[in-house]
Amino acid sequence: MTAEEPDGVVADGRADARQVVAYLVRPESAEYIAIMDVLEGSVTDLTAAEVTAALSTAGLRMDVRVVESRLDVLKTIGAVSVRSDTSRARRYAEILARNWRYTASPAGRHVQRFYRQVLAGTATVREIPIVSLNRIVTQLEKLVAVLGVSEPAAGRMDAACVDAVGVVFTSHDDLDAALVGAEDALMNLADRFDLDEERTHDLKGLLVDYATRVAAELDSGSARVAKALQTLRPWFALLAGAAVDASQARDLIAAGALGASRGGRVEDWEGLCAWFDARTGRAARFSLRLVRTLPSMHANLRRLHSSAGTASSRTRALSLARAVLTPDIGVQIFQAAVGDHSWRKLYGQADEDDAGRNPSWRGGPQVPVPTLLRTAGRSGPRGRGTAPRDDTAAKAQLAEARARRQAEHTAAVATVLAAMPGQQLDETAARIALDALMTAARATAKGPRRTGVSGGLACSLIHTGTGTGLLAAPTWRVLLPGRIPLFHEPGRRPSASALAALAGTTTTDDPAPRATLHLATHRNPSNHSTRTPDAGTSQEGAA
Repeated sequence: MTAEEPDGVVADGRADARQVVAYLVRPESAEYIAIMDVLEGSVTDLTAAEVTAALSTAGLRMDVRVVESRLDVLKTIGAVSVRSDTSRARRYAEILARNWRYTASPAGRHVQRFYRQVLAGTATVREIPIVSLNRIVTQLEKLVAVLGVSEPAAGRMDAACVDAVGVVFTSHDDLDAALVGAEDALMNLADRFDLDEERTHDLKGLLVDYATRVAAELDSGSARVAKALQTLRPWFALLAGAAVDASQARDLIAAGALGASRGGRVEDWEGLCAWFDARTGRAARFSLRLVRTLPSMHANLRRLHSSAGTASSRTRALSLARAVLTPDIGVQIFQAAVGDHSWRKLYGQADEDDAGRNPSWRGGPQVPVPTLLRTAGRSGPRGRGTAPRDDTAAKAQLAEARARRQAEHTAAVATVLAAMPGQQLDETAARIALDALMTAARATAKGPRRTGVSGGLACSLIHTGTGTGLLAAPTWRVLLPGRIPLFHEPGRRPSASALAALAGTTTTDDPAPRATLHLATHRNPSNHSTRTPDAGTSQEGAA
């Protein structure tokens, strides 16, 4: 690292925005921000002396050598660009660094504007424009009506489609900016436990009177937008191309000199799908934050209602605070009230040491409220808590249901083990046998056999190469070409009757990585013939 490079920044010649942001968090950030304000507001390149004069005019006096040092750091991290004006140079000294002219780089201008518009000021909460959501829904459904009736084909995009694309993304930018601001304001109120009565009612009004209605509109509108985008997904590339072709700067966009506006890339459409996703989209997250805010609002309301009486702990604490403010007897009242308890036990230890022995509540040091008190604080009489709810009956009911299901499962396994290969089973036993059969079909073959175990039942698929194995149920059956299923207990051989039914059958090694099966359904469940049904629905697949 050279002498000109700032700590923790690697100068590799690229204007990386992550490096440019570094000047906002340096110890001398106020000086860097003032210098960037001067450069960002100037239409011409400035020398270090001109920057110093502009800073002096704005009320910040800095030495020109300090300004040169700050400009060198900004140049290293890519926030400013520099050029040497050699048109009037007559000596070597006139091309040194002190004669360079500086201007803010594109990344530096972006970071500085982000600081001034987002970080430096107070965010203004705007109304959530439901009208913009309606425009998005209307325009996308129009595109679906025009384009979604056939396969994508070039030359189908007219001026109305291009105008609809522009309206969709312009309205989405407006909706997204307002929704982000509303989320920030909502969480700012929801994270506080010590809201006063006015702010608590503000939060209540925001939730009940406004945000709930907006959330309902967003949920319904997002569902319609997601459905329309799913229909338009094959058209994303053509829509993006049409937006670029309609642009007046399409030649510069094609050459890479400019980036296309929103809607001119397939990634923009994919991002729109993610924004309106029913589970993880922005509207869904806004609804979840509403749900998270409700407990905080209820906690503040309970605290305010309980503190309205004269005998609550909070009321007595406020009375004590007012008494301590009395100049003549405040110390005596304070010591009498908390003489048996350590004051640190009540609110923690402050960082300020020069506040006096017994400072007043209003004039004393500020101590942050603990996290547990903010999230689950309550006021009320102390003592033993309420007894836990008696759930003995519910536990007995759950145990009885669990035992009944286990008994039914055991009986079904016994039915499968007692049945002969190919014999029809009842619905419950057939489904248990199908689970074991699917496990065996996915297993790796060892010679002519592949075995799987599921729910206390084992299944072995024997590869014969000829014939068709069968697992039959009242309304469906599974056919296994070239394989015969044998059901048995885990770790044990099939029963003697099952092996006798296979007497004389020739087995061969199973070469397939997975077993192939056919699933056939009955239209007439009363027909129990063992031949393959020709009127039912058949599905084929490799497990």
